Amino acid sequence: MSSVRILTLTVLLFVGLVSTGWGKTLETTYFQDLFFNEITKHLPWPAEDLILLRFTAEPEKLELPPGAKEVVHVRQTPRVGSNTILVDYYLGRKLIARVRLLGYVEAMLPVLVLKRPLARHQIIQPEDLGFERRPLSRLPKDALTKAREAVGLRTRVGLRAGQVLRRSALEVPPVIKRGKLVRILAEGPGFMVSAVGEARQDGRPGEIIRVRNLTSKREVFARVIDGETVKVTY
Repeated sequence: MSSVRILTLTVLLFVGLVSTGWGKTLETTYFQDLFFNEITKHLPWPAEDLILLRFTAEPEKLELPPGAKEVVHVRQTPRVGSNTILVDYYLGRKLIARVRLLGYVEAMLPVLVLKRPLARHQIIQPEDLGFERRPLSRLPKDALTKAREAVGLRTRVGLRAGQVLRRSALEVPPVIKRGKLVRILAEGPGFMVSAVGEARQDGRPGEIIRVRNLTSKREVFARVIDGETVKVTY
């Protein structure tokens, strides 16, 4: 019989809840588990991505009589960052104790990072990318989380190895380079003609660039259709 009692006491101590002859004693570990479970169940990430960085309970230890009822009050919408919970204890309808729980919850999320430094205007390749878990509170809002969001784009500026990849640091590479020969389509009411031209600017699909008509020697503004064609609308 004594061995059974010792085992039971060990388990209760581990979770911070100690049974006594007249009631029970709640300790910091119990309040910490209560806080973490209550906050994280409302967050959109799995518990394994969440960590508790700081925690305090006021008071740190509480003795309760038999029959005490626990009521948890979350003071604001749970979030990554600082959170506060009030835990009230009632005996019947009478409030007999209140514990204030304060903690800081962080999410460690996988984001894209560079495996090697890249110079300005380099095209991102799959082998350039890796994933690392970084604290959400320190991530820029435009941090990328999927390789497909970056592969094929080019860098706006030089980037260092280990740097979190941001959407604002990348751009769509031009499909037409300055000096390239392109087909100019000219379209208006009842007509469509084409001519050979020379791009005077780099251009991406949808952008308007200057193009020199090699037949008329005039420069026109045309919208980039693809890597071979621009279009002028009259």
